[in-house]
Amino acid sequence: MSENIELMMPIKAMPYDHQKRAFAFACDKFGVFDERLKSRGTALLMEMGTGKTIVNIAVAGCMYQYGKVNRVLVVAPLSILGVWQEEFEKFADFPYSLTILKGTSAKKKEQLTKLSDEGLQVVVVNYESAWRLEKELLAYNADLVIADEAHKLKENRTSQSKGMHHIGDKAKYKLLLMG
Repeated sequence: MSENIELMMPIKAMPYDHQKRAFAFACDKFGVFDERLKSRGTALLMEMGTGKTIVNIAVAGCMYQYGKVNRVLVVAPLSILGVWQEEFEKFADFPYSLTILKGTSAKKKEQLTKLSDEGLQVVVVNYESAWRLEKELLAYNADLVIADEAHKLKENRTSQSKGMHHIGDKAKYKLLLMG
């Protein structure tokens, strides 16, 4: 099975066994291969440096190829937004367009209106901006929301957590990442 999984992972890298297992786990929960949705949300709890981002790129790409998703929203700490762009450029082996929302709130809102619709549409934003752009991100209508460093959502009374819950509730699939 691991060889089959490796073939299904649309990445330009040779994945490690733990990455194949994480990929298979998430795809199984989302019913990618057997059409049996077992969960709308799952979490990948992997140590720092073990390749969570690559696994998530593979999951999103595979779900796109199987017609499950067209729009992905990645919410991450400000300090690692660029990592998502670098990792997509380096590893994604499927068509995608990626936009990192940056600048003022008005600029970010403008960026959301000018997204390319080539391949999988990926929007990356930081946690602080996500809740402030809640209305616009709800309108973006992501099929898959990836919350990187999801421990940032542990306090459910904060505006940040409430906003992310609203955004996540609208998405068909949710993936939490923690290292």
